Amino acid sequence: MKLLPKNWLSQNKLPTLKQKVIVSLLLLFSFLSKGQVVNYVNNGGFEIANPNNTQKPKYWDATDTNDYMGLLLSQTITPYLVPTSSFTHQWPVSGSNYLLSNLLWKPNTPNTSRRYPRNEMKQSLQLGKVYCIQLYVNVTDQSSYGVDGFGVFSGDTSTDTIKKCSVPLTYLTPQIQYTSGFIFDTLNWMKISGTFTASGTEKYLMLGNFKSDATTNTVMVNPTNSVVVFCDVLYDNVSVIDIDLPAFAGRDTFFIPGDSVYLGRPSDVGIDEACMWYKLPNTTTAIDTVAGLWVKPVTTTTYVVKQEICGVIKWDTVVLYQSAI
Repeated sequence: MKLLPKNWLSQNKLPTLKQKVIVSLLLLFSFLSKGQVVNYVNNGGFEIANPNNTQKPKYWDATDTNDYMGLLLSQTITPYLVPTSSFTHQWPVSGSNYLLSNLLWKPNTPNTSRRYPRNEMKQSLQLGKVYCIQLYVNVTDQSSYGVDGFGVFSGDTSTDTIKKCSVPLTYLTPQIQYTSGFIFDTLNWMKISGTFTASGTEKYLMLGNFKSDATTNTVMVNPTNSVVVFCDVLYDNVSVIDIDLPAFAGRDTFFIPGDSVYLGRPSDVGIDEACMWYKLPNTTTAIDTVAGLWVKPVTTTTYVVKQEICGVIKWDTVVLYQSAI
């Protein structure tokens, strides 16, 4: 008897977690092999810990790797557990982890100073392309003050030459500078976003306060700790995405009723919240908000994805055709 290969996509059940991981990895490999990067930030959700130091997220460090740039807080890694720790009480925007860092500490001494988390991006940005930078910030409960100084700087490999990275880096001009008042909310995540045109040399991304102590304005948030003027912050879901990225719903394909079919892109922070999915003819109520999703149609069905990146909206459609074979 000749055994036929087992096709788990043709069974009348939803895919298992293992099967989802396999397909997601295959999709990710497919995109990367074609040179297409969606979110340029490595580990933008801080979900992957450094295997050599679990309190440090992978792909993130200080500009001087021997210095301290922050602390990984996690729902799964002790001792700094999410949502409750000695620093704050906060849930992640998504996932299980976020990064604790610092925007201001006065007076600025060798032992009490600022931090600038730095990410080595997946690829250098492309000359002339406009990119959308987006992230979420929250002030810790212990902080005495909120500040109006926060920016995102993207630079080339010369950032490796910075040795004093715990002092105000006022000589760097951030491409994105927060100008909407104070960052002071200890309860809710604040979404910060902006766009800039790349020079083509940007390989690293740095987060922090690039203003001097004298030009950084403050507002009190915790009088109990007002003896020390400091602002510790949490970062989550950091993304850098080409603003002209085409929407991608997937390729039209055939399916056997009962099959599970994956649509769209692999999941990643930034692009997940940018994509809303609809099942025609209903374009009013979204069925999900995510970069890609599993569906299980029973007849020929059309799905539409609406993608919005820093206000730029794009659409794409995919048709799944019912087939008996």
